[in-house]
Amino acid sequence: MNPSDVSFLDVERGKVDLVINRFDQMPQSFHQITLWQDSFSCLLSPNHPILEDFSLESYLSADHIWVSKTGMGVGVGVDPSDVQRLGWVDSALAQLGAKRRIRVFTRHYQAAMTLAEQNDLIVTLPTRATWLKQNDPRVAIRQVPFDVPPLELKMAWSPLLHNNAPHRWVRQFITRIARSLSTEPNAKS
Repeated sequence: MNPSDVSFLDVERGKVDLVINRFDQMPQSFHQITLWQDSFSCLLSPNHPILEDFSLESYLSADHIWVSKTGMGVGVGVDPSDVQRLGWVDSALAQLGAKRRIRVFTRHYQAAMTLAEQNDLIVTLPTRATWLKQNDPRVAIRQVPFDVPPLELKMAWSPLLHNNAPHRWVRQFITRIARSLSTEPNAKS
């Protein structure tokens, strides 16, 4: 089941026990917990021409990969100039009056990272996703050269299950696992 296949109404009706995702808004009656927060990082080829002068200006001059759950921009269809709803990165750029050039859409982080390592493309991902490639000599990882609010991954559930003992156990288990994954693996020596 994809996150886009589930609605809050499914949770309210008991069709789905809980949801884990990034939520812009949620019904006021729902219980929620933040499993983790993450920043954003850029992954690109170590041979990318802008690597030596990685700034907002060079970031905007480059071609980008956009990762979304649909593989396209939400409300975009195939026209990146007609974005109806922006992600965190593009919303932060819009606040600066800037826009990046998106050349490739995908729904998979791994596909985006592979494309970025082989081409003059940049993929901007949650920092945790870039940890998979932190020791890979085929990529360079840089901080995003502008402020992007942190991404929050949350778990939410209906008040109907809040005091249910087995449900509470599952929520505690998920929270414990998520928090154990919240520390960065050893960096390169």
